[in-house]
Amino acid sequence: MTLNIGLIGCGHISETYFRSREYFNNINITDCSDLNEEASKKCAEEYNISSKSVEEILDDKNIDVILNLTNPTSHYATIKKTLLAGKHSYCEKPISITFDEGKELIELANLKNLYLGNAPDTFLGGGGQLAKKIIDSGEVGQIKLGNFIFAFPGVHSWHPNPEPWYIKGGGPIMDMGPYFYTML
Repeated sequence: MTLNIGLIGCGHISETYFRSREYFNNINITDCSDLNEEASKKCAEEYNISSKSVEEILDDKNIDVILNLTNPTSHYATIKKTLLAGKHSYCEKPISITFDEGKELIELANLKNLYLGNAPDTFLGGGGQLAKKIIDSGEVGQIKLGNFIFAFPGVHSWHPNPEPWYIKGGGPIMDMGPYFYTML
């Protein structure tokens, strides 16, 4: 079974999804949308897909899953629209800015019998699964503390659109923190 995917949010991270799609034979990114219409058109042209409005993508009966790559402050509203449109949702982290909004989305997905997934899924990799196995076995005893460290020269040195990192509800904790929090 091949899933047709509508991508919303044609920013920096979308390139990663487009480059990796050749490795998966069960997904087909058919359409894209972005608040910046020029970004959507550029993405559509580069990857040979259709550029549509968010509403057109949500109304399209041929699309099974919405891949939400918008900024974190837009995740909740986009996911809610997706679920209300009867489509499965996969979102870059986090699914919402607040716990209550996240809980609401999970309840809505359950109510509508839809899948709601989000990055990071790195905990499913070999390192995370081996750590879980060792911890679950009791081999290392009871864990009482965990920490993580992340350092780099600054988002402005590598990201083509660093502004969301500096707004309320954005930043490095919201962007990179989930990888480490999920592993902990």
